[in-house]
Amino acid sequence: MRVLAMLLLMFEAALSATAQTVPEVVKVETILPDPAGEEFEPASVLELIEDHSVVLLDLTMSVEAYPSFENEDGTFSSLEGDCEFGPMDGVRMMSVPTGSNHLLLNVRPGDPSQFAANSVSCDYMPSLQLGENIGQVVKVRGCYLANYHSIPTAALYVLNPLPASACGLTQ
Repeated sequence: MRVLAMLLLMFEAALSATAQTVPEVVKVETILPDPAGEEFEPASVLELIEDHSVVLLDLTMSVEAYPSFENEDGTFSSLEGDCEFGPMDGVRMMSVPTGSNHLLLNVRPGDPSQFAANSVSCDYMPSLQLGENIGQVVKVRGCYLANYHSIPTAALYVLNPLPASACGLTQ
């Protein structure tokens, strides 16, 4: 009887330890297109993303890498020229130009009331002034779960929203 009780306690302890194990968070912070990268190659930090990895994302996209958007109402749009500074509301999903046709990245920021760490915004970064652009950039930040999808000649990662706690941003 004692042996059975001991086995049950060990099994319960193992389950408890497994349930509390926090997955490793992959930090992906870069500017697109990658200023140090080669043409038609994704920023090397994007290659850290793997299937089911928890991703702490901080992407800055200059004017030549502006994403396209699926809006909350189901319509699609892209930025033509200037954007209004500050948070961009109504983004259901965005397609991020990675610099490569072989690595595709879609980001779903989620509902701000549920996923407060996640945001899409139009920001000012004077170091990225190009031509007539005054330094406007699109930033996407937050905590996401990566899901891999294999498509002919490419890998597609869809980043789905996670609560801030999954990335260690809150308790």
